[in-house]
Amino acid sequence: MKKQVFQIALFLGLQLSLTASAQTTTASQQPQREKVSLRVPNFARGLVEKWVAEYQKTNPDVDFQFVTGKSQTTDNSILLTTDADAVLVARYAVLPVTAKGSEAEQLVGSHSLNGKKLKQLFFVKDELDDDRKESKLEQQLHIITGNSQLSASRLYAAHFHQETADYKGKKIQGDDSFLNLAISRDPLGVTVNSLSNIFDLQNRQLRPSLALLPLDIDKHGRQVLSEGRLDDIIQLLEQEEYTEIPVGSVGFSYSHANPVLNDFAAWVLRNGVQYVHQYGLLSLSAKELTAQQHRVAQKDLAQK
Repeated sequence: MKKQVFQIALFLGLQLSLTASAQTTTASQQPQREKVSLRVPNFARGLVEKWVAEYQKTNPDVDFQFVTGKSQTTDNSILLTTDADAVLVARYAVLPVTAKGSEAEQLVGSHSLNGKKLKQLFFVKDELDDDRKESKLEQQLHIITGNSQLSASRLYAAHFHQETADYKGKKIQGDDSFLNLAISRDPLGVTVNSLSNIFDLQNRQLRPSLALLPLDIDKHGRQVLSEGRLDDIIQLLEQEEYTEIPVGSVGFSYSHANPVLNDFAAWVLRNGVQYVHQYGLLSLSAKELTAQQHRVAQKDLAQK
């Protein structure tokens, strides 16, 4: 009896050992998932999430993780940035806004702001322009701007050949979405923000709590802005250029030595650009899109 029990125990032990060995072998044979970290500003977060979801339908072995905090570029990371040397994937526009029904809206309502007046409104007086006196409007309004590395305020300042330190008023830390709250709490507050932050991406209308500042542009442009439909404004800004409306580019900064990252960038430029409008951004021009596609293809070939 003892001998039979020993044989059974030995048999079961061998079976368990073989099963564990088989499981270990199977696990070791499974391909390791490629891990990619993504650092993306909130105004484009929805778009990049859409790209990831669509890309993974045909590339399920790539594991994307969105990260926050200070930028730490590695061989497995992608940063969506406004840097000029990035692989461009989309464009974004910035408009001046205030709170709907605010004292600021009433004060600005009778004005039409051209590029010069916008510069005077948002930025401190130029040292070479000592004789210029601030208008009553400039004296009354409170300027509130973003202060992050990817704030729309940076593009706005660069467009008017200014530094972010040249802004008047208060600077808000954190994401630009907080600017909407800031101006809602200040009856005289005005700010600048990207389309994806000032429009509702679901109903495609200007957020009901916001009002656009009136701009001195052509009649068609004024009508499109006054109607406040996001898709019409995107179409307008893809066809026309206005001194009063800055448009900048965003792109991927990453290690081109990593073929997985290069493949994702190539996929975005080939398939992902169709989703750009949906998330409040503008498309690259056909010429620029082709140039970026060739750029990524050349980088990819150089690594093979």
